[in-house]
Amino acid sequence: MKKILLGLLFAVSFATITKAQTPRITFKVPLLYPEGVAFNDVNKFYYVSSVKTGTIGTVDQQGNYKEFYANKDLISSFGMKVDVKSNRLYICLSDPNPNYSVYSTPKTFKKMARIIAVDLKSAKRVMDVDLEKEYQGKHFLNDLTFDLAGNIYLTDSFSPVIYKVNREGKASVFAENELFKSIDIGLNGIAFHPAGYLITVNNSNGSILKVDLANPKNVTKVKIETLFPGADGLLIDNGELILVQNKSVNKIYRVASSDNFLTATIKSATTGEDRFQQPSTVINNGGQIWVLNSKLNELSNPTLVPSKEFSLQLAQFKPVN
Repeated sequence: MKKILLGLLFAVSFATITKAQTPRITFKVPLLYPEGVAFNDVNKFYYVSSVKTGTIGTVDQQGNYKEFYANKDLISSFGMKVDVKSNRLYICLSDPNPNYSVYSTPKTFKKMARIIAVDLKSAKRVMDVDLEKEYQGKHFLNDLTFDLAGNIYLTDSFSPVIYKVNREGKASVFAENELFKSIDIGLNGIAFHPAGYLITVNNSNGSILKVDLANPKNVTKVKIETLFPGADGLLIDNGELILVQNKSVNKIYRVASSDNFLTATIKSATTGEDRFQQPSTVINNGGQIWVLNSKLNELSNPTLVPSKEFSLQLAQFKPVN
């Protein structure tokens, strides 16, 4: 009887541990280490970046990976967005970490800050804007978003600024603020809210910040009971904020607000049982929220075996009481 009971307890424990994760689209590309993901509603391809080589690849719904754009001057690629109107893929390029790119040089390390655009049809570079001289300091161009007029706003994780690049490629510092500062990674993800403001996050202290587009000096910390150290990719979905948190937490949150993000609450979140792997950025595909498992933590830990495959994972949210 004791053996039967022990067997039943083991079976229950094992079933709990191996509870089914949410669906994944797995793509096998050794040492890719993608940080950014974008989605094209036209061809239904995911575009993924690479911190190791900067190479941009496509992933279809079955997980087939194909190189889309490559050049060693990309160094490392991060946040990306598809602009359907111009048929372009916009890509953040930087060189922030000695464990990342095989193409890193002293001239680019913590200095490079460029945004490029690649034509989605021809796979040719059609825009290249250097932001390094727009602000004195170290640079890590991390993420980007568009407003309704097609202007681009970009975060710099090593300098306390948000850049703006207009449709003609003219660059400027859009906002600078004390709330953007950090001793390591500062601003990370950024998203445009159609009510006329930007939402961004300070990766180090976990605060959510609101930036008024009409008055970029007006930067406020969103009042919320929880902070999110390791906050990364952001997405506005039906007026709510999707927030990716890594740094061992590895969860995705749906954050709601009834007062245009003066205050906010966590509406729902994924669970630890889903076992996201250093999630970084997030996209909306037909109403479903898909998250990129970057596994970037492996690059700072020599005891871990380098990964040969990576994945996009469906985020399924459960209400938070």
